[in-house]
Amino acid sequence: MQSIIINRSSIVSERDIFATSSETELKAFYGSLFAMAAADGSVDIDELDLLFKTINLEKFSDSAKTQIHSYTVSPPSLSDCLQTLRQSEETLRLGVMYFLINIAWANKTLQRGESEAIQSAKKLLAVSDLQIQAMQEFIANMKQIQKSAPTKNPASASFKSGVSALKTNGISLDLIDPKGTTTNLSNPKTNYSDDSFWAKLKNFALTAGREVVEKALILYYTAQNPNVPGWAKGVVVGALTYFISPADAIPDILVGIGFTDDLGVLLAALATVSVYINADTKEQAKQKMKDWFG
Repeated sequence: MQSIIINRSSIVSERDIFATSSETELKAFYGSLFAMAAADGSVDIDELDLLFKTINLEKFSDSAKTQIHSYTVSPPSLSDCLQTLRQSEETLRLGVMYFLINIAWANKTLQRGESEAIQSAKKLLAVSDLQIQAMQEFIANMKQIQKSAPTKNPASASFKSGVSALKTNGISLDLIDPKGTTTNLSNPKTNYSDDSFWAKLKNFALTAGREVVEKALILYYTAQNPNVPGWAKGVVVGALTYFISPADAIPDILVGIGFTDDLGVLLAALATVSVYINADTKEQAKQKMKDWFG
C-alpha cells in the first residue's frame, strides 16, 4: 500500500491551526459540519450531540457567533464552505474531513446525500482515498471500542492500532482530534432523564447559584413545549446531559471545547434555541426560582 507523504515540518497542533486560521475559515469549518448533518434531509440527536461537543465559539466575534447559531436552523451550502477551505492549510483540511466523516456516520448509517457530500469534500479538500479510508476505519474502530466498553488493555491496543494506520497515511491524530472530541474513552456516558435533572437541581441549586439554575430551568421548560422542533429539543437535552453529568466527568468532556463550566454549556444552548424561548417558558422558570430562592 502506497502511503501519502507530507512535510512533517509544516505540521502544528490543531490548537495552533485554530489560532492561526481566519474567522472566515472557522465559520466555514463549522458551517460544513452543519451542512453535512443536514445532508440526509434532517439532523438527528446523535449528529447534534457531536456538533455540540465540537463547536468552540470562544474567540468568535458576536456577529460570527450569531451566524453560526443560525446554522442550526438553516445550514449553509456545503459546497460554499468547502470552497472557502480548499486553499487552507492541509492540517485544517484534514481536520474538516475527519469531522465531516464523523458527522456522516454519527447515526451509524450513511445515506446517499451524505455519501455524495463526502465525495465532494474529498475532492475539494484534496484528501486522498487512502487518507479517507484510514479515517473511516479509525472512526469505525472507535465506535466499536465505545460500544463494547472493553477492558483498558484491549481498548488501548485497538486504539494504538488505529492511530498507527492514520500515521501510515500521513495523518497525525493530534491534527484531526487533539481535543478528544471523538476519541475520549474515559468518560462514563450519562443518560438524560427528567428525574435525573430534577435530582441534580434539588441537590445542587444553592451551590450552583441562581444564574445556572435559572438557565437550566428555562432550557428544561423550553423542551417541554410541544411546539419546539426536535432539533432544538436535541440541543437542550445535550446541554442538560452535560449539566447532570458526574462532577468528575465534566472537565474531560469540556476541556478544549470552549465551555469551561456548566453555565457555559447552558448559555450556548440558550443562544442556539433562543427563538423558541417564549414568555410562558420564562414565567415557569421564574416561578420555580421563587419557590427555591424566594
